[in-house]
Amino acid sequence: MALIKKDADALHVKVEKTVDDTRKQKTVSAKDRKSLRVDPDTYDTIKSLAYIKDKKIYEIENEMVEAYKRDKLSPREREIFDSMSRSTN
Repeated sequence: MALIKKDADALHVKVEKTVDDTRKQKTVSAKDRKSLRVDPDTYDTIKSLAYIKDKKIYEIENEMVEAYKRDKLSPREREIFDSMSRSTN
């Protein structure tokens, strides 16, 4: 079986040469991170999501927490949570 020879210039592929800087958040050193115990199935799911999205596992976890706060907490619960997290910082 022979390889197919294609003319790359005929494809007119445009590549954006920009840097994605939307992932920059408050920097935390590796030694400051805490381990989180989850079931193996949950870990595998988070690991797969991180691989698919090309992100670190802790970035996926941060997004999950933010989505939970946004979608599952009532406004009053969110207010309590925000005041608790401000007092611990």
